[in-house]
Amino acid sequence: MRYFIITLLSTLPATASANEARVALYGTWGTDAQCERKPIQEGGTVLAEPFKINARWLIQGWHACSLKWGPTDIRENGIFTGAHAQCGEDSVRGYFIGMTLSGEQLTLRWDFPISKGPLKRCPQS
Repeated sequence: MRYFIITLLSTLPATASANEARVALYGTWGTDAQCERKPIQEGGTVLAEPFKINARWLIQGWHACSLKWGPTDIRENGIFTGAHAQCGEDSVRGYFIGMTLSGEQLTLRWDFPISKGPLKRCPQS
C-alpha cells in the first residue's frame, strides 16, 4: 500500500503540468467563416459558429457538450488530449473527442472518423 501511494504521489507533478498544458486549448476556435460568424449559405440566416472550449464545456452555437478530460500528452510541436463528451439535452449522446494542438492550429476528431480543422484561435470580440 505504501508503495502504491508513493508511486501515485511521484506522478502528480507530471500530471499537473500536462493538465496545465490543456489550458492552451481553452478559448474560441474556428475557420475564418466561423470566427466571423458568416452565413453558411449566401443570403442565409444560419451562421457558421466557432467552437468554444473551457474546462467543463465544448459549445458550438446551440450545441453544448459536457467534457470529462483524459490525460494530456505534451509533444514537441504541441499537445494531444481527449475528452469524453456528453452532448444534447433531451437525448444525450456520448462521443470521444481527440484534440490536437500543433503550433497555432487545433484539430478536433469526433470518435476519430470525423475531423474538424485545422482551426485557428478566433480574435476576442
